[in-house]
Amino acid sequence: MTSQEYPEQEKSEQEGRAEQPKEAEQPKEAEQLKDQLLRLRADFENAKKRWHKQEAEIRQWANKDILEQLLDIYDDFQRALAVSSGENPNGGFKAGVEMIAKQLEDLLKSYGVAPIEAQGKRFDHSLHEAVAHEETEAVPESTVLAELRKGYTLNGRVLRHSMVKVAVKPAPKQEPLEGGCSNG
Repeated sequence: MTSQEYPEQEKSEQEGRAEQPKEAEQPKEAEQLKDQLLRLRADFENAKKRWHKQEAEIRQWANKDILEQLLDIYDDFQRALAVSSGENPNGGFKAGVEMIAKQLEDLLKSYGVAPIEAQGKRFDHSLHEAVAHEETEAVPESTVLAELRKGYTLNGRVLRHSMVKVAVKPAPKQEPLEGGCSNG
């Protein structure tokens, strides 16, 4: 028998041989598709975690503007308490203002607002805003001498910087030159 006598049989044998490599490639292709699926699933899970983290951060900072305004009111209450402490013989007013201040303080705490401690601390530009300097040798240089406006954090991040007065080294005293040298 020659291939000329049975061309159909030879053709089907060639097709069978051609199909064998395709069948061998199928498990490899399936493995590649499975690997792609696993990678996509992992990417999706990572993106989902990232979205949840960003959403939580947005929620923490969503009330920033109103909290800054409330801080100004709270500061006014604190100033009123400081002024009225020695001048007002009627304790009812002071007790009422103290109660309001305490309620406002508790509200701020419940939203994650905390005061920044500044008095006597080393100046830190990420927490404090220096609005005045005072020459002194009584404390180390860059020590906060006075807190002019309280600063606050919101969930660990600065909401409002503390306005402070900072200690600086006194300028060296220059002796007048002998001979009356003038600049003119």
